[in-house]
Amino acid sequence: MKDYEKIKVAANMGAKKYLDKQMELLKTFASIDCGTWNEEGNIKVVEILKNVLEDMGCNVKTYHVDGLGTHMTAKLTPKNSTGKIILNGHIDTVFEEGFTKEHPFHIDGYCAYGLGVSDCKGGIVTAIYAVKAMQDAGLLPDKEIEFIFNCDEEIGTASGSKLYKQEAEGADYAFIFEMAEENNGKRAYITSRKGVILGQMDIEGKEAHAGCAYLEGRSAILELAHKIIEFYNFNDYKKGIYYNVAPISGGRPNGIVAGNAHAEFCVAGIPTNTDFAGVEENLRSLENSVTVHGTKIKVQYHTLFPAFEKCEQNHRAYKLLEKPAEILGKDICEFGVDGATDAAYFSSLGIPTVDALGPAGKDIHTVNECMYIPSLRQSTAFFAAVLGCM
Repeated sequence: MKDYEKIKVAANMGAKKYLDKQMELLKTFASIDCGTWNEEGNIKVVEILKNVLEDMGCNVKTYHVDGLGTHMTAKLTPKNSTGKIILNGHIDTVFEEGFTKEHPFHIDGYCAYGLGVSDCKGGIVTAIYAVKAMQDAGLLPDKEIEFIFNCDEEIGTASGSKLYKQEAEGADYAFIFEMAEENNGKRAYITSRKGVILGQMDIEGKEAHAGCAYLEGRSAILELAHKIIEFYNFNDYKKGIYYNVAPISGGRPNGIVAGNAHAEFCVAGIPTNTDFAGVEENLRSLENSVTVHGTKIKVQYHTLFPAFEKCEQNHRAYKLLEKPAEILGKDICEFGVDGATDAAYFSSLGIPTVDALGPAGKDIHTVNECMYIPSLRQSTAFFAAVLGCM
């Protein structure tokens, strides 16, 4: 029989105890340029996390990918493990080299400003110190706890997802520490998100002098214009699947009929993984005909994130949050949003998954990114209680 009062006290005390340490780490992280592909900055963050996790008794492993960065795992394994849970966050940001100097970490009132503090470093320190709080109290569940922190979430986790399959398949639950969400005044925990496809169209035409030999040319830009209109006609407003083109480019000086044209595109809001087949059929169909005779089109695309589908499996993960919310007096709800995260990969492996366990913030992916400091303590106490109640 769980002693819920003991869990509540340990969770709150642990979150209070480690808040200053968490803030110190966030300040350090926010001074490191660690955008995707920044191998040097990425390994700096990994080494800091490695030291913290090894001090907790974790078995830490790193996985370097040339030209990308370093993923890491850290396992805390009890003597008589009855299962396994995954705690996930990502190390990379969307900011280029030099941005941290131009936009340094600072605190204004209850908000901490810094690049990546909400997406996703705040979630990482929440996960680590929630475990630390319950480790101190001797209240961790009899399950192996594995942290998986990847370095390519901001570009779709093509590399990190392979590590997920290697390490996470068969886990009891996956907890994803992206930024907190809210719905109608309640703390919302996410069990569904939409899928995303990215791609490009390349048109080959024929150059010609725009005055002397206009009719000999085959305008790639004109063909691209027709294809863009065709592309936008695929929009499915009923399902909320949206097709968008940007940026576009092509041709040389305006006195020459364009011999080439290029457009990048995004298909967002794909609600289920079965809906991907229809989207892909639409994209392939673009190559089947041309309007400007003599031009050729090539369409390439890839899945940025699969759909994180609403299902009974993920609802089970959410149900684990209800008792901790009750003992801490939190008003929570289960919710679905459009934005994609790595939760989709864990769910697609058949693991009950719940997302948005990090602290609250705003303006992620901008130089004004910030985290609400009280929410860091609250999110840490909450997940500590989740661990204690398992």
